[in-house]
This record gives sequence, structure tokens and C-alpha cells, in this order.
Amino acid sequence: MKVKLSEKAEGVVEKRVKNDVVGREELTLRIYHIGSSTPSRKELKNAVASLLQTKENLVVVRRVDTPYGAGYSLARVHVYNSEDIMKKMERKHILDRDAGTKSKKGGKSNA
Repeated sequence: MKVKLSEKAEGVVEKRVKNDVVGREELTLRIYHIGSSTPSRKELKNAVASLLQTKENLVVVRRVDTPYGAGYSLARVHVYNSEDIMKKMERKHILDRDAGTKSKKGGKSNA
């Protein structure tokens, strides 16, 4: 199954497992982005949601790994049946990172 992320990035679903016990689908994608940067989590969420015809807020990007200098990335994505199940199963910091609400810690203030 192919998924179009952007003009310069395209992905292939390498593994798709339906986990009925937990209430989610687990996907492994290989994303080809030769000559451009790694696609953002938001682009990945949009593409997977449109591919599986589900809501974007039910898609959680667990991790995106890009080997040094390579033009591809491997991504692990979970797609949940409901928001309640997602909140029970995923760690809070992953949900915050995925939603883009993670606050930066540390650092000095310029006051």
C-alpha cells in the first residue's frame, strides 16, 4: 500500500497488524524522501489518516528513524478505534509530542 506525504516524499506500508485486543492498528512505513528532509509528524499523521479514512486525532506517530545520510525513514504508527482507548494506551509525553503541545524544559531565561 502506497501513501503520498508531499511532493518530495512517498511511503510504503511494510507491515500492517490489526490488534483487536487493544483496539488499534499498528503500521510500519518506509518513507522515501531522497534529496529532502524527513517529513514532519503532522504530514505523516495527515497521510495515514487519509489512507485509512480515519480521524487525524486517532493517529499516533510512535517514532520516526532516519539512518544518517539515507534518503528514507522508518516510521511506527498506531491508529486507534477511539480516543478513550488511545489515552489509556499511549504515554502522555508521546501524545503531547504528537499534538505539538510539548513544552520545552530547561534552558536559561533572557530576563
